[in-house]
Amino acid sequence: MKNISKVSLLAILGLCLCLHGWAQDTTARKKDTLSVKKYKPFDINLQVRNLYIWRGFRVSNSPISDADLHYTTRDGNFAVGVWGGESFDGEYREFDYYVSYKTSGFNFSVWDINNFSNYPNANLFNYNPASTSHFIDVTAGYQFGDSFPLSINWSTIVQGRDTYTKSNGQLANAYSNYVVLDYRIWKEGTSDLHIFAGGGFAFGRDENFYGSKPNIVNTGLTFNKDLRIFSYHLPLAATAMVSPEHKYGALQLVFNVF
Repeated sequence: MKNISKVSLLAILGLCLCLHGWAQDTTARKKDTLSVKKYKPFDINLQVRNLYIWRGFRVSNSPISDADLHYTTRDGNFAVGVWGGESFDGEYREFDYYVSYKTSGFNFSVWDINNFSNYPNANLFNYNPASTSHFIDVTAGYQFGDSFPLSINWSTIVQGRDTYTKSNGQLANAYSNYVVLDYRIWKEGTSDLHIFAGGGFAFGRDENFYGSKPNIVNTGLTFNKDLRIFSYHLPLAATAMVSPEHKYGALQLVFNVF
């Protein structure tokens, strides 16, 4: 079964590379569909979602709002900020820190992800793997040009609550990986459609942060559209996601309020 799962993972990811004509990650920073604005080193963005999905997980089944407060260099390549979200029913709560850098198609980011929804007594400064609500996620990726609109991102959890118990009873970091391929298959004006597939795995063991075995955990379509209401622009992203590993699907709507 282990070999079959790995072959399936490689086959589906390979299929995405063969498609012609796709980009996802609905948790990425807001992409402005308008013309370039006057440089503002500090800014804040607000999003509203009907639910929250992330790398194949249904993080919140109720609507959430999330805010991103950040500093960006004049060339737009380097950013550092804080990101926070909370569901309308109060069941989901998250507070993250991040730094990111991009240049010539390459991107690199480090996120301290702190989803403390299931940690009622969470200590913001607790990084003990046995009790922390944090995990540190490092991502590197590359986006090809418009002639071949493919992007690939590789993320590895390097510290935090991504752990397993060794034979001697000690906790060890699993170093779980998430690799996603994203390809734009259609574009017209400010609207576009993407297809994506993401797999989760850990080297040397079946169980990982994303599932019980190496597998596709997140695949589907994302449609982006810039809604215009009089003179107001409201970028919208709709993602239809299926997780073969978790055996469920979801439709997420993201409204970029500002």
